[in-house]
Amino acid sequence: MNTMLAKIQEKLDTLSQKRRALLQHLDAQTPEAIAYKAGPDKWSVVEAIEHLVIVEDNFLNQVSANMPTSSLDPAARSPEKYEVVLKVMKRDIEVDVPHESMEPHGHFGLNELLDKWDGIRKKMHELLNVFDSDARDNLIYQHPYAGPLNIMETLEFIEVHFDNHVRHIDRILAQRASR
Repeated sequence: MNTMLAKIQEKLDTLSQKRRALLQHLDAQTPEAIAYKAGPDKWSVVEAIEHLVIVEDNFLNQVSANMPTSSLDPAARSPEKYEVVLKVMKRDIEVDVPHESMEPHGHFGLNELLDKWDGIRKKMHELLNVFDSDARDNLIYQHPYAGPLNIMETLEFIEVHFDNHVRHIDRILAQRASR
């Protein structure tokens, strides 16, 4: 396995481990805790999961469309904005979802979302397991604020985004427990 594929596999393995840990944590929660919303404009745990599913589905669709040949504009790259996005998420600074298509709608149950997420992750693994290491700098994902990203930037974003929402879920559950 070449170095790029090994790095991609390592990132995918990390994402899988983190997802398994989240699902174990959710299994220990009551349906009321999973559905709890701290206010009308706040997300429930299910809605946070729905957002993660929406984002990863969007990622999968964009990567599928941009491999092996990308239509994304290299001039639109902004390493500075990418770093800002990562810092904001790592510091848990609350920001609006950058595009309404990424907003959860609360129309799905947790099991339905988890089934969809399973399918997305399976397709993600299949797609990235055939990634051409010569394409490592190809732009495959258009972030709404940071601009076009390559494979490793995209996987880093997906991981940091996931971690941010796991902490968000923990806050929701802590608020529910303290009522």
